Amino acid sequence: MRLRYLIFPLLIVSLAIVFACGGDDDEDVGDDGGGEPTTEAPAGDDDSGDDGDDAGDDTSGGDGGATLTIGGETWDFPVGYCAFSPEESQNERVSFTMGGFGEVDGARVQWDATIQDPDEQGRYEGDGVIHSLTLNDIDDFQNPSIGWSSVTLFGSAESQFLNVDGKHVTAETTFDDELTDDLEEVPGTLDATCP
Repeated sequence: MRLRYLIFPLLIVSLAIVFACGGDDDEDVGDDGGGEPTTEAPAGDDDSGDDGDDAGDDTSGGDGGATLTIGGETWDFPVGYCAFSPEESQNERVSFTMGGFGEVDGARVQWDATIQDPDEQGRYEGDGVIHSLTLNDIDDFQNPSIGWSSVTLFGSAESQFLNVDGKHVTAETTFDDELTDDLEEVPGTLDATCP
């Protein structure tokens, strides 16, 4: 729970982007197809309530998706939002953000990959730039069933891990399990594409 105070503002920023950029997505919201541990299942849908089977409908018709692996578990999620600049994210500190919603073991979750530039220059890397990659239970904030985070502390350029190449985003990093008091370093990866 140590990083919860840092992660909660990122969650708020992500939700603001979803609502700001949602467009016609409200009609498609509600399908949960992905998120269960898997090695080859297709990406599921956005998560706002209904359980459905269609894949990739939570965005503007593209075929974006994300595969997140932490330790021995792999989940496929839809990409529900992408912003490549402070203008697109509607936040001067957020240079890039992408993420989406899904389900893990019956819990509704949000995953989010964000790059923040405290100098408000829109940088993706360099001294002071913060990279974060999180997976959190959004059903129960008081007693979450899952909570993984990886954050570059102190904006160290050596520890920045998100690689943005056009619409393709990859990461190789270590995660801390926020449900324990110990500081873990569980290896993980992200391979995602914006629609």
